[in-house]
Amino acid sequence: MNDQKSKNDKYRLTHNAFFEETFRMPSLGRAFLRQILNPKLLKWIEIEKLTVETTKFCDDQFHETRPDMVYTVPIIGAEESIRFHVIFEHKSYNDHATIFQISKYVHQLYVQEVKTRLTDTKTKKHKKWPRDFQLSPIIPIILHHGSTRFTGEIELSKLFYPLPGAEEFLPHQKAVLVDLTKIEDDKLPRDENSPELHIVLLMMKVIFSKSPTAIRRKFSRILEELKPYSQNPMYRDLIYKLRHYVIWNAKKMDRTDYFEIKTEIDEIIEERSGDMPTLAQIFINEGRAEGRAEERAEAVLRTLTRRFRKVPKTLDTRIRAISDLTRLKKLADFAFDCGSLKEFGESLK
Repeated sequence: MNDQKSKNDKYRLTHNAFFEETFRMPSLGRAFLRQILNPKLLKWIEIEKLTVETTKFCDDQFHETRPDMVYTVPIIGAEESIRFHVIFEHKSYNDHATIFQISKYVHQLYVQEVKTRLTDTKTKKHKKWPRDFQLSPIIPIILHHGSTRFTGEIELSKLFYPLPGAEEFLPHQKAVLVDLTKIEDDKLPRDENSPELHIVLLMMKVIFSKSPTAIRRKFSRILEELKPYSQNPMYRDLIYKLRHYVIWNAKKMDRTDYFEIKTEIDEIIEERSGDMPTLAQIFINEGRAEGRAEERAEAVLRTLTRRFRKVPKTLDTRIRAISDLTRLKKLADFAFDCGSLKEFGESLK
């Protein structure tokens, strides 16, 4: 069952999953930092050697936590153990605890670095803190997109009670805020060598539009930007991700909207790609690879639940009792079109 879940989940790109899938591309990461960081800082780091880290921490209760994304970049002239780090916290909603959360990750990364650098590799014992010991510089970035602007604090000291005379003793961890809701579409960061940067940021901004027409129009614009690169495997994969992201997250779009998007994509990539799943597969996670009746029944129930919130137990039981795969496939389509649960139930007679 877990294997099947992983197969289905590759089509379900939540906001955070889309961020991780796209910002894990080193080319996009380099392009983003070139647009965001101070030019003075960029002169001192080897941006072309950027690596994407899989960084995990354990809290006091031994629960695993991890930042949304960590980039590591060598510093020109610094010893190998010192690196420049960027920690991302991605938000698709307004979260006032964000600066506290990301500051916690910064602290945990420092602790991890000290433990690594001051532990003797042979004896595993902790070495004495050298007089000239220096920590790696870390910049936290909050990347926000959503239906409203980000109004949380971006400096940790702002979360403390304003006690006069105590200001200088407070932690002044500050994050760079990139709020896509405040940036006009044509002013989103671009990089002439990495078109994916503007495309991904535009998609993250557009996805919250309340107008299906606006989403389709801007998605067409995105595809036009990708058209010159459509035969490149990396960009073809990005097109698929964009499609999954729209289908799972765009509001108020109907099947006609989605088929129009599919048609445009087919024209861009100039084929009916066998790698790209059907709308039914993406929408309802049919479990087609295994072809098992119980998975298709689950798919039908998920669609009905999405549309009507709660499926009566009697209807749930009747659907699960069906073993005919062809019939279940037809029911999956009808689950989109029926006007009510009563109408769907009558179709089972």
